[in-house]
Amino acid sequence: MASSAPPGIGWFKGSVQEAFAEAKRRGRPVLLFWGAAWCPFCHTLKATVFVRPEFIAKTRLFVPVYLDGDDAGAQAWGERFGVLGYPTLVVLDADQHEILRLGAGHDVSEYASVLDVALEDLQPIEDLLPLAAAGKPLNADQCRRLAFNEWTLDSIEPQRYGAQAAALQAASKACPAGPERAQLAVYAEVFESQSEASANGKRGRAAVSPRLSALMDQVSEVLAQPQLALATAPALMALDASFFKAARSRSPALANSLRDRYIATMDAAATSPRFVVADQLGFLDAKVNALMSLAPPHQPLPPDVLNSVDARIDAALDAEKSPYVRPGLVNAALNILEDTDQYDRAYQIAKAEIERSETPYYYQADLGEIAEKLGHQDEAIHLLDIAYHGARGPATRFQWGALYVSGLLRMAPKDDQRIQQAGLEVLGELDGPDRVAARARVRLVKLDQELRHWNSAAHGAHAQVLQALHARAQQICVKMPAAQPARTRCDAFLNNAA
Repeated sequence: MASSAPPGIGWFKGSVQEAFAEAKRRGRPVLLFWGAAWCPFCHTLKATVFVRPEFIAKTRLFVPVYLDGDDAGAQAWGERFGVLGYPTLVVLDADQHEILRLGAGHDVSEYASVLDVALEDLQPIEDLLPLAAAGKPLNADQCRRLAFNEWTLDSIEPQRYGAQAAALQAASKACPAGPERAQLAVYAEVFESQSEASANGKRGRAAVSPRLSALMDQVSEVLAQPQLALATAPALMALDASFFKAARSRSPALANSLRDRYIATMDAAATSPRFVVADQLGFLDAKVNALMSLAPPHQPLPPDVLNSVDARIDAALDAEKSPYVRPGLVNAALNILEDTDQYDRAYQIAKAEIERSETPYYYQADLGEIAEKLGHQDEAIHLLDIAYHGARGPATRFQWGALYVSGLLRMAPKDDQRIQQAGLEVLGELDGPDRVAARARVRLVKLDQELRHWNSAAHGAHAQVLQALHARAQQICVKMPAAQPARTRCDAFLNNAA
């Protein structure tokens, strides 16, 4: 295990495979924490949840395992459990069946109690949704486990969003009235609105289905009850532009009502002691995005909204200097500032963090993206370059390297030599066991798409670069067992692209 495991918890010292053997021997479930040294909200969890005595005490009833995304074989385990995002907490039984999945952003006092529910009911979570779909009622513990499961961290394909929405809607109906039913209905709405937005985009129309309308009405009922809405705020925060635009297509009056109630809920959550300050800023960002989703194109946010949000950012950053708590605040602040086009302020904040951060490459990449938006392309490329070369760990280096190559494709599209050189180096980060998996796999697919588009836009003028990169990838692919799914994904990289 990596040396950056959070203190205070008796993390298992062996491999993940050995942890499951230990879990079987002791008759306990495994608590797997998937994180990374650079991950801001991993630090937030470590500093606000993992230090709580009741949470530490609860972990003693599990075999707790810390898995850094750069540990040997970590990405393969991420692929095995369908985990992509940092941070993710997964409870699994000794046979590797998933019981519960949690991320950041919840009421900090509830993590221990949710683990308690998982201990009481070790039925795999994949078996609970079919029970509800079959019309069987769920008990309180089952409902609580489903409601607090972090569904948006599931690595399911977009074409499955509609089916996921239907399953969660059935689960909501199978639970008694209360926060659990409300939270499941909200998650169902999240998936349904995204599913229909994708379908409507392909069909060129913006229809609102009866199922989406029914879910929208349930969300409206939740938002009409302030205390229930506050308890459901982490799920409500996942509603995006597709939800608000669908509401406007259905009825402008309904959209305005939903917007006003949603903003009131996000404002309440942004001051609630239930949530850590980084998450409070996240609620403000959700509020900002809701306002922008329903505003006319290019219309700026009202000055009073911007001023109040900026004041909260300043107060949070001025008050918090802890190297463990601050990264989450900075990340949340940068999200708000970039969403509101305040790139100059975002630039200054990210630049200041580079000096104090133990993982400066994280902010260098952020600063590079901000510099690009400000039109400073040479600086942006330089920052992405040094961020990649300063990154540590194979999965992290490939992720930051892919950002660098992507930046070159956008900002220096005619520099074939530099793109090829960078691409060859970055692909080399995958040259090792179990590296083409989970986050690295997703990045590789995206890089493939970007390179193909770059060449297509130039009418095939960059074919030699693509051939060289494909050849380098093949040198890596042939080392993988032919039966591994990763081999197929690796072989597909730029195959027949030229």
